[in-house]
Amino acid sequence: MKIVIIGAGPAGRFAAMYAAENGNDVTLIEKKHIGGKCLNQACMVVCALSDVARHIRDAENFNKIGVLDFEPKINYEIISKHIKETQKKIHKIITKETVNTGVEFVHGNATVNAEEKIVIVDEDDEYPYDKLLICTGSSPNIPKIKGAEKAMTYKDTLKLKEVPEKLVIIGGGSTAAEYAGIYSSMGSQVDVLCRTQFLKILNDTEAEEYIVSKLLKNTMIHENVIIKEITDTSVITNYGEIEGTVLLATGVKANSEIVKDFVEIDEKGHIIVDEYMQTSNKDIYAAGDVIGGILSTPVSRMEGMAAIKNIMGNQIKPDYSLIPMTVTLPYDVSYLLGTDVSDNGKDIKLPGAAGPGSFWYTLEGNNGYTKENIDLESNEINNILSIAPSSNIALPYMVKAKKDGKKADEFDNFLEIHPSTDGISKLTEYYKRYM
Repeated sequence: MKIVIIGAGPAGRFAAMYAAENGNDVTLIEKKHIGGKCLNQACMVVCALSDVARHIRDAENFNKIGVLDFEPKINYEIISKHIKETQKKIHKIITKETVNTGVEFVHGNATVNAEEKIVIVDEDDEYPYDKLLICTGSSPNIPKIKGAEKAMTYKDTLKLKEVPEKLVIIGGGSTAAEYAGIYSSMGSQVDVLCRTQFLKILNDTEAEEYIVSKLLKNTMIHENVIIKEITDTSVITNYGEIEGTVLLATGVKANSEIVKDFVEIDEKGHIIVDEYMQTSNKDIYAAGDVIGGILSTPVSRMEGMAAIKNIMGNQIKPDYSLIPMTVTLPYDVSYLLGTDVSDNGKDIKLPGAAGPGSFWYTLEGNNGYTKENIDLESNEINNILSIAPSSNIALPYMVKAKKDGKKADEFDNFLEIHPSTDGISKLTEYYKRYM
């Protein structure tokens, strides 16, 4: 089968390798860099900058309590340079990994002729297909605000020459929180302007308060803000003018233009797919950010794998029941999204234990916590939220255990690595005393 995949991010690349390894003729087309938005502009950049921010935070804390005696200084241009160099090395590694499976990897700008079932690259080369998979991802959403073109987006963070003295972040979601954590640790005075509530996705006022008071320094959160205008040096709001370099963290828009004339698109520009990732055109499938939904690299990869298996004749539905998510901050804030998540049981909370990443903050009571919601009749775990250095590792294992049918009283054989700052499994044992 001739399969053409457009977009070499997590959804498209893994789908391409799987299809090629299973004997299909696969062409993977990418306009820019292999690895997609995650590697080149968003997730991996956030992780790299967060690593530096955490080192600064740790050094300042050691200095404060007298363990060390120095003030950390950073060179932002050097940080950006090394991130870009690392990205280039990763490009080479994953390109080799991809083509070694038999994928034909093509760089260029693709257009689609759905009637003739051909993809044209750079108005020259033609690639016929039996099935087409669209994994073109998303781009920054630029709100309709006067002067919005003067603001940065996540695409521009590595273009900065130095850390801004003042940074104004427009947006109240995970991206806004992550950049606030990074640049406030690096020395910026940060103002976060939220249209409604900060980190509304967590649906947890206590978590929001902990994050703001314990994990974000030099940061002011402004909720229910109306943005009137963005200037070169400020944002004008219904509360007045706030000065600083402006960063938009106002979500993303789907890169669906390539097929918008021959598949159904919703009002927000997402490609509409059925439960098997098939579009309104029987020969075209789509996966990842371009279809909307829960936006994360693992979800995109899951959707891409479901789509390619269905192209190959299976009937696979992506599992959206429990999706572990993380906000990358000095302590990871890990939480659940999905169709099976609820808060209909009883909440119980434990403070974080002193361990790697939190031991030296225990003196000031800043070692996180874990909260679970459990149905006391069925012993089923309904929801988990954990603020701890290791929570982004522990939470996926708990999701796996829950999907395998484990309940709150069935973790006697679950052993953690010691020492650990995570309390997720410990909390399930704690519940047993009340059942």
